[in-house]
Amino acid sequence: MIRNSIVSKLWLTIAGLVIVVLGLLSMYLEQMVDTYLYQVQAAAFQRRADYIAHILKEEDPGLARTVAGRLAEEAGATLYVLGSVEGDPLAREVWNRLTVDDRNRLHAGGDVIPKSRDFLQDSPHFQGHPNHLWIVVPLKQGEALTGLVVLTQPLEPSQEAMRQIRNSIFYAGGLAIMMTTGFAFVISKNLSRPLVQMNEVAERMARGDFRGKVRVVTGDEVGRLGITLNKLAHDLEENIKALSKEKEQLASILASMADGVVSADLSGRVLLANPPAKRWLRAVSMVEEGRPLEDRLPRDLLDLKDKVIQTKTGQVGEVVGQGRTLAVTMAPLYEPNSEKLRGVVAVLRDITEELNIDRLRRDFVANVSHELRTPLSMLQGYSEALLDDFIDDPEQRRELARIILEETLRMRRLVNDLLDLAQLESGQFLMKRTPVDVRPLVKKIWKKFSTLAQERKLPFHLEMEVEEPAVVDADVDRLEQVLTNLIDNAFRHTQPPGGVTIRFSADEDTVRIAVRDEGSGIPPEDIPYIWDRFYKVDKARTRHKGGTGLGLAIAKNIVIQHDGDIVVESQLGKGTTFTVLLPRYRPGG
Repeated sequence: MIRNSIVSKLWLTIAGLVIVVLGLLSMYLEQMVDTYLYQVQAAAFQRRADYIAHILKEEDPGLARTVAGRLAEEAGATLYVLGSVEGDPLAREVWNRLTVDDRNRLHAGGDVIPKSRDFLQDSPHFQGHPNHLWIVVPLKQGEALTGLVVLTQPLEPSQEAMRQIRNSIFYAGGLAIMMTTGFAFVISKNLSRPLVQMNEVAERMARGDFRGKVRVVTGDEVGRLGITLNKLAHDLEENIKALSKEKEQLASILASMADGVVSADLSGRVLLANPPAKRWLRAVSMVEEGRPLEDRLPRDLLDLKDKVIQTKTGQVGEVVGQGRTLAVTMAPLYEPNSEKLRGVVAVLRDITEELNIDRLRRDFVANVSHELRTPLSMLQGYSEALLDDFIDDPEQRRELARIILEETLRMRRLVNDLLDLAQLESGQFLMKRTPVDVRPLVKKIWKKFSTLAQERKLPFHLEMEVEEPAVVDADVDRLEQVLTNLIDNAFRHTQPPGGVTIRFSADEDTVRIAVRDEGSGIPPEDIPYIWDRFYKVDKARTRHKGGTGLGLAIAKNIVIQHDGDIVVESQLGKGTTFTVLLPRYRPGG
């Protein structure tokens, strides 16, 4: 657009000024020359009129009129010789059109040149024409005004000269305008070129490109401005690079943090949040607002924010929600170089696992102490009885020794289970995994427990739904330990006439081994905790049944080490089913 171009603006401004100045000058020159030509023609015409009036005063009126008429004709003028104002109607008409000053001048013997070039133009008695020069000369005898001499001459000769002069002025003015506008365009182009270049560099800077430089060719104000702009571009580029680097580092640090970081203004609107904080905000807002939001602080954090704003000191608190416990540390944010608060920043640390670990540690110590205290007390009591020869009957002594041995074996199993579980959880448990067909292993375990089932008079069934080989990548001994533990638990929690069933099935991806009993079942509220160490559903009967509370935890960890999973289904009074899921072995997979 022309109006948006600085070159065009400068050019049009200069050209406009030149056109206005030359136009006014041309009008002034035209008016001045026109006035000058009119004055020259009027002066010559006045001299001729005075001469004609002088001739008309001669003694021979006829000759005088003839000579006067010839002189007027030579000058291209029209001559009117009028009588006195009182006796000649034409003289009275002329007299009435004159001003008072003109009349006084005529009485004084002077000539009168009417200011209007249309004097007597509309009179039917005079051959008047527009744009004529008129002059009135008095005829006097002594002091009396005896007549008037009226001469009129067209101004065409002077007008023609004026037209030629006007054309010359306009031609010269047009040529001057063309030349000056051309020069103005060149000058404005040269003046605006560095400004246009600076504008292009500034626009590139606004888009984030600081590579453009202004070419400085002069040492004037424009040149110094170009140097300043180049320095500004360089400094901005360096500062933006530094800020971008710091921003990327801060974003990487915040994104890699496991803790949530939230920054909010004084109204509670979230300004910054890393991914863990955003997930937590969305989850909490779903509960509070019914939709996932991450731009507002939840109610608990709003209360903590109000405390921080009131006290202008950091605050520490805990927030519980969605089954997680978060420790919140919130501090005030101030304006740069000011004591004015502009918001708060909070760090959200999930301490759920820490609390669970602390609870498990306390429970573990309590459970181990409980599990060891009873057998140790029994060992101590029976050992003291043997040492004191309190029992003389050899049969009773053997019974005490058998009890001491059973409790010792129980403590040994407990210690071994604890060691196995610790190794599994620390990743130091060595697995010798090889491709193995699971069907023979299942049949072997079924045969091993068949004798025990007969002794306890429990129905024990094996359901093989797959006849073709079902190969998995597993440690046979550890897999046998898992199944033995599950079957042993099923036997201990099942009373006749209930039975135990092993069902083996497989598809193209997964091998399933289910151990189903018809015992008392597990309450629904206890199912999520059966994999914890020392957790026992029936705490009153566990010791009688010989359990340590670690078997399911060990089984769960072993199955996970085999890239599988173990699930449980249970109904009170109807029984429980544990299903081991193992991925099929894929050669080269």
